[in-house]
This record gives sequence, C-alpha cells and structure tokens, in this order.
Amino acid sequence: MLKIGEFAGLTGLSVKALRHYDETGALVPADVDDRSGYRLYAESQVRAGVVIRALRDAGVPLPEASTAIAGGDAEQALAAHRVRVLEQREREDRAFHDAARMLRALAVPVNVSERSMLVQHFVGQAITAPVDDAGAVSDDDANAVLGALFARLQAAGAGPSGPFWLTLRAGDRGTIEVVCCWPTASHVPEEARGSESFSAELPARTELVATWRPVDGEEPPEGALHPAAVGLFDAIAERGVELGDVEVRQTVIGQSADDYAVELSVTVS
Repeated sequence: MLKIGEFAGLTGLSVKALRHYDETGALVPADVDDRSGYRLYAESQVRAGVVIRALRDAGVPLPEASTAIAGGDAEQALAAHRVRVLEQREREDRAFHDAARMLRALAVPVNVSERSMLVQHFVGQAITAPVDDAGAVSDDDANAVLGALFARLQAAGAGPSGPFWLTLRAGDRGTIEVVCCWPTASHVPEEARGSESFSAELPARTELVATWRPVDGEEPPEGALHPAAVGLFDAIAERGVELGDVEVRQTVIGQSADDYAVELSVTVS
C-alpha cells in the first residue's frame, strides 16, 4: 500500500487533488487508516492515477475523466474532448476574425451632415422577426422582397422613383419588422402594389445623414451594427439632438460591389 504522499509523487497528482478526487468519487483510495485517517492507495491504482492526471492535464472535465477511469475508455474520452476543443477553437477564431473586421470597419471615417427633404411617397413591405433575433432577417430575405416589390411597381407603371431603403420598426408581441421601401412619385393603390405591402409618405423633414464607404472592400461582419449607424449615433450624441421615435433609414448608394457607400438617415426635425 502507498501513502498519499508516495502516491502523489508517483502519479504527479497533488495531495490536494487526491483529496478532492476522493471526496468526489473520481479516485477513491483503497483503504483509510482507522487510527490516523491517512489515505492508502494500492499499487494497482497507480495506472488510474497516471491516466486521470493525463486526462485532466488535457482539459477533460473531472466527471468525464472519472467515468473513463471506471469504464476503461480513456482514449475515447480524450478523443471526444479533443473534438469539443477544436470546435471551440474554431468558434473563437471566427469571433476573433469578426472582431478584427468590425474594428477595421469602425476605423473608416463616417461623413455626417444635415439635409432638408421634401415629402416622399413610398411603398413598403415588412419582414417580421423576433425582437431578440433581428439578424434572422438576412440580406437575401430583404433582396427577395425588394425584387418582387420592384417588379410589381414596374408592371403597374408606378416606379420606383429612386433607390430603395430599409428601416426597422417595432412589431406586435415581441417582434421587430424590417421594412423594405421603394420611393414612388405618388400614392400607389393596393391593386398596383399588392395586398402584402402598404403605401405611405415621409413628411417634409430635416435629416441627419451618415455616409460610410468601405476601404479596400472591407465590410463589417454580418449581424453587427453597421459602422454608419455607430457614426450616426455618435453625431446625435455630440449634437445633443433629442429624438422621439427613432426610425433609421438605410440605403446603398452605387450598384458596384467594388464602389458603393452605405447611407443612414434619421429625422431630427
């Protein structure tokens, strides 16, 4: 029989760890001296001690290491843990890459200015998503709605009269709506635009406008708040603008993937 200090020296496990393994049932000593209370380990337990140390050094959680010792499937436990580690590493690498992209995008200057706008008629169609997962609406989803709406307006001879824009608004029962909008010259009746869309107008207004143009094709990661929006809210804070119900409108200026700008606007008066 081996005393706890001797067993620790042989296996490389600390005395503190061995006491913890005893308390949790991961590696129970073969005997405990009735008078001294000293833990005693059998020579046959050395292998288990070495294996559990190897698994724990590799990061295998103690419950899984304990099960592997009892079942004799340490290699399987190690392989399963390695799969989890590699998956986590991939997630961390992706998150690091996205964070670096976001920081580079935020470093691109955002041009902010004010402009006066006349009344603008438009036709819009909403896509609904859970309020805690607005990213569930992808660019492809918005493009599909915009494309179909464009085709209906064209077929009815109702425009559009300029570039589209997107905006967010609160929906019902914990939802948010991504509204896809095309400007039109006037009100468009339902038979021309389709029952799933609506016709409305933006009133005459003064807008605060933020424009962001990517450098070297760099774009923010999908699902992140756009740098133009960050710049817009920076400007709102710096100017002390008091906003009511905030409706940020986003449009893309330019048709080339290599030469475009993102423009965000919000009504300030």
